[in-house]
Amino acid sequence: MKAMTCRQLGGNCDQRLTAESWDAMVKVMTKHVMEKHPDLAKQMEKMHTKDPKKWGEEMKPKWEAAPEI
Repeated sequence: MKAMTCRQLGGNCDQRLTAESWDAMVKVMTKHVMEKHPDLAKQMEKMHTKDPKKWGEEMKPKWEAAPEI
């Protein structure tokens, strides 16, 4: 299991998010942003439409570098 903050994943708060895998973290982050940061969710959706791989390419190395908890 690893933990990262919303901010570390490109968000705008320090909520701690945890997951067992990268794919699970993407789901946790998506749910968090949609519930807590609807304006940011709209921006992220536009970014994903423009370049679906960009966010993952930027954030997955941070996930991989995060220590196990």
